[in-house]
Amino acid sequence: MIWTIVTIALFLAHVFAISVLILVERRQPAATLAWLLTLVFLPIVGLVVYFLIGAPRFARTKRKMALAARRIDAVRKRQEVERKLAASGGEGEAVEPRTESLLRLGAALSSTPPSAGNVARLLENAAATYRAMSRAIEAARHHVHVQFYIIRPDEAGQRLRDRLVAAARRGVQVRVLVDAVGSAQLPREFWKELIAAGGKAAAFRPVLRAFTRFRRRDRIDFRNHRKIVVVDGTVGFTGGINIGREYLGLDPEIKEWRDSHVELDGPAVLALQCAFAEDWFTTTGEEVDDDDHYPEPRCHEHGAVVQVVDSGPDRDWSSIEAMYAFVIGAARKRVWITNPYFVPSSTIENALVSAALRGVDVRILVPRRSDHLVVQLASRSYFPPLLEAGARIYRYARGFVHAKTMVVDDWVGTVGSANMDMRSFRLNFELNPFVIDRGFATTLARSFEDDLRGATEYTADDVARQTVIARLLTGAARLMSPLL
Repeated sequence: MIWTIVTIALFLAHVFAISVLILVERRQPAATLAWLLTLVFLPIVGLVVYFLIGAPRFARTKRKMALAARRIDAVRKRQEVERKLAASGGEGEAVEPRTESLLRLGAALSSTPPSAGNVARLLENAAATYRAMSRAIEAARHHVHVQFYIIRPDEAGQRLRDRLVAAARRGVQVRVLVDAVGSAQLPREFWKELIAAGGKAAAFRPVLRAFTRFRRRDRIDFRNHRKIVVVDGTVGFTGGINIGREYLGLDPEIKEWRDSHVELDGPAVLALQCAFAEDWFTTTGEEVDDDDHYPEPRCHEHGAVVQVVDSGPDRDWSSIEAMYAFVIGAARKRVWITNPYFVPSSTIENALVSAALRGVDVRILVPRRSDHLVVQLASRSYFPPLLEAGARIYRYARGFVHAKTMVVDDWVGTVGSANMDMRSFRLNFELNPFVIDRGFATTLARSFEDDLRGATEYTADDVARQTVIARLLTGAARLMSPLL
């Protein structure tokens, strides 16, 4: 009897303590509920996970990133980056109100202002992306900056490394930055030849180092999910594609890997350069500050307006989420979204429902089979209200769709690194360029339509056919969605 009383008392004390701990953190209500349920029903495992990736240890990260932001801001001022972006053309041209509002929002949320006079070229798979990057690297004269969440030590990674080694040997500055978790498979000696040739390589926030600083309240799950390549400050690449054989469709279990990237030529490349420079300084302490890193941009007549939006846990606002919400809210005819991890925040969910209810053609393309079961289950829980509002859901069946794209009307398109989930919105360092250009939007829309030919539509009948167990699992996964 006494042990029963002690057990109950300890359990109640545990519940009270964690409730106080979490409630004072002023999280989003859904995230608070999810962590409370996790800690109540998984008291030991949940507590360990909470202190590793749940506790709000932002102070150290914010201080470190704030220092990097100040140093790179000084670099931007010395190199007159804002002048170079502002001088990129477009003066005197009529701008519709929603575009003006979008650009004001983007400038307020991002490290760099928008720029005109850009050429944005959609790259619809890894093979085309690798070829375009290879041509740019082989033509480099001054520098090549490479940043990926994942670089595999397979044949795709080796080919990239060999091209970088060749560039370094002919006197080009080469810097490579990978995420320490995403690229955990890379052995230490992988970059040995590059370093011997004069190149540099670094890993963003190594986990072992984070564990040694755990007593100083440093979180380990703030990962750098950005994909950036900048060559000579004039050509840049970004999007959703990493470096590995699976992205080429060579993994027999996955087969076709559908992904997208974008090549930028013009002033917006300087914004990519600044994002890389900030992450590089955060990791290595080295400033990227040569005049040739920030050249006078090539401006293209009647080129696209591009706002490069960088986001991360060091920011006061969820930048990419806010941009998504604005363009969805401003849509008049269509909102077509492709995303592998569709677990939207309430803000994005409500924006999509509202768009569908007012007659906008809302279509969402997700994988038929996700590589994360809980994410797949949670994603399904968002389908019924969207379907009821008039949106259409499609599941890609040819292989795995990993592209993170959105096209709104013939107005704006984005191809970036951010997934449609809370991790990308709040915890990861992400980057998305928003391209305001009819031609680019049309190209992105045609690509979306091509992908639908390899997809099956998910309808209200599919929802009705779900078993009770499936609905319970889906509901449980949705409760965890703020943690995914």
